[in-house]
Amino acid sequence: MYQSAVMVPMGDWKKTRLKNLSDTDKIRDNSKVGSGFGKNISNWLDRDMAYPANVLHLATECGNKSHSAAFPEELPEWFIKLFTKENDTVLDPFMGSGTTILVANRMMRNAIGIEVVPEYVKMVKSQIEPVELYLCEPKKRKYGKAKVGRRNALR
Repeated sequence: MYQSAVMVPMGDWKKTRLKNLSDTDKIRDNSKVGSGFGKNISNWLDRDMAYPANVLHLATECGNKSHSAAFPEELPEWFIKLFTKENDTVLDPFMGSGTTILVANRMMRNAIGIEVVPEYVKMVKSQIEPVELYLCEPKKRKYGKAKVGRRNALR
């Protein structure tokens, strides 16, 4: 994972919250509910960036109204940043309207999309540059007969 790619700035709260630390803030303070989790606020003193919270805050609407399960581009962008580098390949086994594929291409990643609904495949094809599109579609070919015999001689 590339966690540093999804880190966010600490923000102005750092200036006030970390200014006057209590004694409890300077040691590991275990959770009062017995979960095993704890915190040591003093670990944040020299940081300019932090990992995001457990909940991603993204727009709930997106410009794609052509699919019943559309989501904002920021959603796949966050995960693509977290799990890939430029020139890596992103696989979207349920391509739908192609949001993940389009975002991956914009972020300089290779992308493979799989979709069974022909209308969605056609829609995504129209949005992607032809040079960037590689399709794994069955071709009508006639194959020659296999050669009978060994390829390698036995010793």
